[in-house]
Amino acid sequence: MKVKKILTAVMCLCMTAQMSGYIQPAIKANANGNVVVEQPVKTEIYDIFQYKNLGNYIEIVATSSMAKGVIEVPAEIDGLPVKSAGEHAFAGNQNITEIKLPDTLTSIGKGAFQGDTKLQEVNIPEGVTAIKDETFLNCTSLMKVNFPKSLQSIGVRAFYNCDLRYNQGVILLSDNISKIGAQAFENCKYLRGVRFPKSLTVLEEGVFYGCENLLTLTIPETIEKISARSLPSGIKSFTVENPDCEIDRFAVMGDTSNIRITAEENSKVQAQAEEYGYTFEAFPLPVVVEGDANGDGHFGIADAITLQNWLMGNGTIENWQAVDFTGDGVIDVFDLCAMKQALVENHQFIIPPGLDIDDAVCLTAELQSEEVEGKEADEAFVNGQTSFALELFKNTIKENENVLVSPYSVVQALAMTGNGADGITKEEMENVIGGGIDFDELNKYLYTQRTGQPNNEKCKLLTANSVWTRDDEARIQVSSEFLQKVVDYYSAEVFKAPFDDTTVADINSWVDTNTDHMIPEIINELSDSDVMALINAVTFDAKWQSPYFKEDVWKRDFTNYNGTVQQADMMFSNEYYYLEDENATGFYKYYQGRRYAFAALLPNEDINVVDYVNSLTPESLHNILANPQEDYISAGLPKFSYDYGTELSKVLCDMGMPSAFVDNADFSKLAQTATGMLFIDRVIHKTHIDVFEEGTRAAAVTGVFMNDAACPAPPEKEVILDRPFVYCIVDTETSLPVFMGTLMNLE
Repeated sequence: MKVKKILTAVMCLCMTAQMSGYIQPAIKANANGNVVVEQPVKTEIYDIFQYKNLGNYIEIVATSSMAKGVIEVPAEIDGLPVKSAGEHAFAGNQNITEIKLPDTLTSIGKGAFQGDTKLQEVNIPEGVTAIKDETFLNCTSLMKVNFPKSLQSIGVRAFYNCDLRYNQGVILLSDNISKIGAQAFENCKYLRGVRFPKSLTVLEEGVFYGCENLLTLTIPETIEKISARSLPSGIKSFTVENPDCEIDRFAVMGDTSNIRITAEENSKVQAQAEEYGYTFEAFPLPVVVEGDANGDGHFGIADAITLQNWLMGNGTIENWQAVDFTGDGVIDVFDLCAMKQALVENHQFIIPPGLDIDDAVCLTAELQSEEVEGKEADEAFVNGQTSFALELFKNTIKENENVLVSPYSVVQALAMTGNGADGITKEEMENVIGGGIDFDELNKYLYTQRTGQPNNEKCKLLTANSVWTRDDEARIQVSSEFLQKVVDYYSAEVFKAPFDDTTVADINSWVDTNTDHMIPEIINELSDSDVMALINAVTFDAKWQSPYFKEDVWKRDFTNYNGTVQQADMMFSNEYYYLEDENATGFYKYYQGRRYAFAALLPNEDINVVDYVNSLTPESLHNILANPQEDYISAGLPKFSYDYGTELSKVLCDMGMPSAFVDNADFSKLAQTATGMLFIDRVIHKTHIDVFEEGTRAAAVTGVFMNDAACPAPPEKEVILDRPFVYCIVDTETSLPVFMGTLMNLE
């Protein structure tokens, strides 16, 4: 049962300035013209909010400055729905990171969130029709905000100086918006793309001024006027679809000679462009190819990936009409199904002359996934995976380089491959990857592990798998039994492709999409002897259970592996789970939901990181990760970010599976080749990590590239992390490390 909470006098003093107790009486004239004084509406306290009861609904008028992190506005107070967030209702707070608004809300007042410098995310409910003047002014950390279909107007300086980098910096504006105020998006430096609403007729003054990464725009035919300073000074090109559009001479401030305007020939726009000094290019624009979701001029599997990603809430669609396969004016899952079917049917489309299409064909629709049984992690699985993770880490760690590997990603890629192995090759791979567990059983463990991972806004670990095979049956014929297994147990997408430059682009696009754009590519080229690629991609994105705030971050010296000292942004906190063995101390810091944790291990000062890692055994690693001690710790963690990449062939040979890499490898259950040879040519592994105040983002990709040509033998109690250390991102249910890394220097 919800009850009012009368806060202490101290709490009230911490409220923002708007929490004044009573609203001043309003002086109005009644119907007879007599002046009357309305009775003031008393404001009251509910939890951290001050509110007004307006008879049939509630308005939030202020929020305590003591509010921190994620706050949630209730759907009702006093039995009445909360329908309004008043002027400056949440403004001026330096500690709120996310505000969850109820679906009952229909009105947001002027400056409601103004100056909330740590605010990162806000949901605007359906039913809200206006984002008013200065609503998000100087919300410098605001990355994620939605634009509901009900929205009709955006006020003056509404998003001035906001971050808006979510969704790759692309904003999708509701078609019902008919008014965007002056300077609405000024100085949004991460803004990269805009989908204009169909109801908008004027680009007001300064609306995109200072958006330095907004380099190209298409101004739709509904726009009748482009006002002064409305476009960013760094824009490279823009297309004006309305031939009679009025363009202010100072629409772009500064030199215009290097800016290209594309418009109708002999139009008013052309005359203005030439008068103002723009480089003019006449229509026609490049032909829109049916299915070309990513706007690269051809239709292929990359477009299906782009559409699928967008439907899941990520990325953007360049050509909206091109992917409306069903012709209903809505882009949805039915269009994706039609697109995949079209790819399977060998691209039966009319293609404009001179435009190529990718030759990669998605075969997944032909391989209906069958229901399979999983298997919960037990001692045998955990021991095998811990052993593999530690051996992989030991064989990649270096004294002079930051290293990051994802044992989980490598296992996913190699386990898919191992389902096509036989004989000694299969035996070696089972011993190395699964600790002796045969692939039929390992598939079940990995299926349960993969499908049991969380996927929500606060913590997600996403896994994607794909198999790419050369479209040349004279050279390779892939086993249908093998393909069925990787589809059933690994949800792999299967593609047949020419293995030329278009396939390189398609593979890299798949990798970029499935690592949330943290790893843009895995390969630069494919060799003539490559006949198959098996790719795994992993994305980790989680918020700390207890995030750091501005006052928690201090400059602190960090001593690199070579003794040099760098300045670090050190994030300080009190933690409650202590890690320790005879050679190191550390701590657990949980992510939201506590399914995953960041484990940091700082070797004693007389032991370097490499020696410490080499001293670990699978048993000792599991013991330290599985048994954190409840204790009170003062902890310091530096902010850091880096990329890492390596080729694992020699490492995996040294770990005990050399026969997979020679030309007499036995992958007879995977495919038959014209040469009679099929072996692993290379295993490429790339990773990325960002550790910052709010949480951690990490990604990994592993590619197993198969070859059918002869090859040479493979080649032979205060823990302040102010010097090189080891870290893991740990699945706390199994105590298995998903990522393992070292920080040897701050790059």
